[in-house]
Amino acid sequence: MRTLLRCEDLSVRFNVRGGVIDAVSNVNLTVNRGECLGVLGESGSGKSQCFLAVMGLLSRNGSASGSVWFDGREILNAPRKELDRIRGRSIAMVFQDAMSGLTPFMRIGDQLTEVLVEHMGISEQDARKRSVEVLEILQLPQPRRRLRMYPYELSGGMRQRAMIALALLCKPELIIADEPTTALDATIQAQVLEFLGGLKRRTDTSIVIITHDFGVALELCDRVMVMYAGRVVECGLIGDIVSRPQHPYTQALFQATLGIDADPESDIPTIPGQAPDLQRLATGCAFAPRCSQAIPRCHQSRPELKKSFDGHMAACFVEQRR
Repeated sequence: MRTLLRCEDLSVRFNVRGGVIDAVSNVNLTVNRGECLGVLGESGSGKSQCFLAVMGLLSRNGSASGSVWFDGREILNAPRKELDRIRGRSIAMVFQDAMSGLTPFMRIGDQLTEVLVEHMGISEQDARKRSVEVLEILQLPQPRRRLRMYPYELSGGMRQRAMIALALLCKPELIIADEPTTALDATIQAQVLEFLGGLKRRTDTSIVIITHDFGVALELCDRVMVMYAGRVVECGLIGDIVSRPQHPYTQALFQATLGIDADPESDIPTIPGQAPDLQRLATGCAFAPRCSQAIPRCHQSRPELKKSFDGHMAACFVEQRR
């Protein structure tokens, strides 16, 4: 497979009152053409900031270092004009909060057609026709009527589908979807996942799914990268991640996902403790204070990400069953 996106030693830092936060530390990843990569982790693990850096969308107090190559071009910290040509046309991002990605004072139709006119150079009439087609594919009721509405007039599920439509309009090579089904009910979630899966099967569009939900990863992903405290702790094929997880955090994250056959009357498994303060990370493995398998070495030094079996990588001192 040909690599479309490659990140090398990608790090993200934020200057905050009281010091510096290392939100992402030395992340290496690849996304191949036609592949779906899942990025899993709890809130605050750095998964979203990693891809906001790729898109050049960090907040003002944030900075990124390392390298990001898209289709053979270095794009990290590229000039805004260059990024504007890439964003929307070649890479599109679906945000977790639809209101963050939609302009509140513009009608939905104006936002959709503007993207097509700007990036594709087509007429406004053709742009509106294409917008209706995409909204119909996403099963948004009365799509022509929705084009005349403002974001606040739509339900949460409708806004999220409008955001996905915004990302799909220009048929980008890479779609980055940050928790794309979080605000949707079960029926709409299934429709969105089915649509993204069909898009991957029918085209060579690459997809990155940022999620905390193993169920979403199982539905769509070819490979998975698990992040904790800004670092990659495990990566591999989705089948291996589920059947032979090598990092205790991956195991805990999977167990904490409520299965379809789980008894709602019994206790739902949770990961003990809290995510670490990135300004005050202890020496050693960041997960060690919450890990039931930790050994003294885990508290003394940080394990490196290394090959565990086949192409599988894990950052753990504890030997797992393979």
